[in-house]
Amino acid sequence: MQTITSKDNPKIKEAAKLVQSKKARREKGLFLTEGLRLCMDAIKSGRIPLQTFLTQAVYSQLEQREDGRELLSQSREIYLITDEIADKLSDTQTPQGLFCTFEILDNRERLATIKRNRVVVLSSLQDPGNIGTIIRTAEAFGVDLIVMSADCPDLYAPKTLRATMGGVFRMPILVTDDLKNEILSMRKEGISVYAAALKQNSVPITQIGFDAPSAVVIGNEGNGLTDEMIEACTAPMIIPMAGKAESLNAAVAATVAIWEMCRK
Repeated sequence: MQTITSKDNPKIKEAAKLVQSKKARREKGLFLTEGLRLCMDAIKSGRIPLQTFLTQAVYSQLEQREDGRELLSQSREIYLITDEIADKLSDTQTPQGLFCTFEILDNRERLATIKRNRVVVLSSLQDPGNIGTIIRTAEAFGVDLIVMSADCPDLYAPKTLRATMGGVFRMPILVTDDLKNEILSMRKEGISVYAAALKQNSVPITQIGFDAPSAVVIGNEGNGLTDEMIEACTAPMIIPMAGKAESLNAAVAATVAIWEMCRK
């Protein structure tokens, strides 16, 4: 175990970049988690902490906890840091004083073998909170796979990681640069793909039979789905509403769709 006292230390600078930059995360193939819960969620999913940065106070606390001792025993490198460095690595107002660096795993091969009876597709969402809520809901109700367009919030950004509450490590998620092609591929596999969109020919979700393999596509919070994306799907669908609201929050719409898909 080594001690780092300077915010200009190269290891601290590299770790800080993982917090601030999606580009840095992709180039290095690494991401940084903060707090014991997220770090342990990553470990329990099979990831090994390459580096662990923690304050002396947190180190003393971890030594008294079984999960804390497990984290320390799994870590390849451990660095004691100052509170000032913890402030630099954290993107929250109250730093937790514990940070772990993990490898981003390329799991496309594993995802290719996953059954696709119930799939949620996310197109160009912008809010990490919505992404987190949808991932947690999908995990809770038994969705098989989430497919996300690459312009959605980065799964390994601190805000998204926190919003998923560890679900990002447990829920099968495929991020794609060509969402339209993924939708068309699912249709070729016999999966019915429904676009959440208000169109003249939209089918009420309550009239859709989800007994066969199905997918629902949720669009951008402000603009919804593009016509091109809707046309790639089997059919557009709507969630019937009794009030005067024209639309639902993306995470709420996804939750209703997930419930309808998975309750049968």
